[in-house]
Amino acid sequence: MRFVDREAWGAPASSPAAYLPSARGVKIHYLGSPYTSRKHSLCDDYVRAVRADHLANVKENYVDIAYNALVCEHGYVFEGRGIHKQTGANGNQDLNRRDYAICALLGSSGLSTPTDAMLHGLRDAIEWFRAHGDAGTWVGGHRDGYPTSCPGDQLYAWVKRGAPRPDGGKGDDGETAEVKYTVKAGDTLIGIARRLNVDWQELAKVNGVKPPYTMYVGQEIRVPQAAGGRTAPPYPGREAFVLGRRHPAVTELDRQLVRLHFTRHHDGNGYQPGPLFTEYTRRNVADLQRSRPELASDPDGYPGPLTWELAHTLS
Repeated sequence: MRFVDREAWGAPASSPAAYLPSARGVKIHYLGSPYTSRKHSLCDDYVRAVRADHLANVKENYVDIAYNALVCEHGYVFEGRGIHKQTGANGNQDLNRRDYAICALLGSSGLSTPTDAMLHGLRDAIEWFRAHGDAGTWVGGHRDGYPTSCPGDQLYAWVKRGAPRPDGGKGDDGETAEVKYTVKAGDTLIGIARRLNVDWQELAKVNGVKPPYTMYVGQEIRVPQAAGGRTAPPYPGREAFVLGRRHPAVTELDRQLVRLHFTRHHDGNGYQPGPLFTEYTRRNVADLQRSRPELASDPDGYPGPLTWELAHTLS
């Protein structure tokens, strides 16, 4: 996959959009306005313009570019809000929580027919969200469940065929699509793994990185598929876990507490996953922390990055 991360096209490293633990699948969008073909060197200018337009939209009050990813005619996947982030593009809050949104840089006129490279890029993005963003196998168009003509008749016909690759299953280089990441100043192996939702040891293994796990700015590394053992989604921040407040990450945390059987504190009706961080949640998290030697010295019941990771990776 030809991947352009947020910083590479001029956005902040991470999106402030709400956390999304998982999704039913992916919805495909298009621009819905005239768009002209251009050199790849100008595509990032357009992606920046889309973000600026969204941030200026007072009616919608977007916090960021609305899409999770955008794909240009040359097959490059531009990271929008990214994985495990709620989209703002699907039409309403229920739809935004249900599926990721990928936008093809394709117009209602001008460049209105998707290129083979674009279809490869869209398929790469779909597979990225499945492998690293806990997206299900459903693929649809924006118009599915919402009154719009998006993503246009030609792109929607491709979606209804199952969003196949033009050459029947391989990437445009003849190989199965994979994500590559370019190391930046300040990056660490564990930090990259957490951001991309992969196991750091597997990341080191597939790239031949050995202790002390030194990497260099500009180094291009392969990102393995999320497979095998459990991996934790990106840590949502301590602000997600405040007594009496709701956050989608609390539901995800609760599911792990139930899976690991740390559920003895509840209101009398059993411990049920939900978005409200309660005193029962805090006590059950504290039980988890006390069970682990690396956390037992300070079992305060508030999940930090290590508690979050262990909650997802322990079995």
